[in-house]
Amino acid sequence: MAIDLGGILESIEKGFMPVAAIADDEEDTEFDRDNPDDCQSVLNLIIDKMRTGSIGRVIWGMAALVNPESKLLDPDADILKPHPSLIRIDDIKDQRTQRQSAILEWANATFGEATASNIGERIRRFAEESIELIQATGLDKQAIHNIIDHVYAKPVGNVALEIGQVGVSLLALAEHLGISAEEEERKEFQRISSLPSEHWQARQNAKADKGLTLPSTAKEPSN
Repeated sequence: MAIDLGGILESIEKGFMPVAAIADDEEDTEFDRDNPDDCQSVLNLIIDKMRTGSIGRVIWGMAALVNPESKLLDPDADILKPHPSLIRIDDIKDQRTQRQSAILEWANATFGEATASNIGERIRRFAEESIELIQATGLDKQAIHNIIDHVYAKPVGNVALEIGQVGVSLLALAEHLGISAEEEERKEFQRISSLPSEHWQARQNAKADKGLTLPSTAKEPSN
């Protein structure tokens, strides 16, 4: 089919009607680009050829890709490059992945791996911060107890799926409140990592004395 299309274009470039557009008993006919009937015949022939194979879908697909409104390809690039907005999304994703790793590394170094990488400890810390957010938005304690009873009456969910749902719910809440979750997350990590380890270890141990957390297991710095 691609060869057929190439033959059609080659014929009209040379000034002749494509063979397929001429009756079997007719001789070669000149193509007049100013003649509407000639142009319509060639256009119909091209459309018919494109319908018989995949090249038409490829051409229309490329047209959708290069459409500036689709924001898939960079309209200012001489070669095929992702749209700048997609590159920014990839950059944010990379930064988020790096920060996720850096946060646990900081926690392990500050509190000791036996404490910071304990699944029970991580869940308790997450629960505490989640409840503090709930309290800050004004939801009453009884509503939380009702939700807890509702959730624990259901089958246990998939951890990865639940993490995704937590993230989506948090982003929806942040957007509703006009808060950038990405920006606040970045600022908070900068804040906690700027304070001395002793500050956080003392707070951790104070909570441990109340039975809320594990005590810090970080090694004392050697003199």
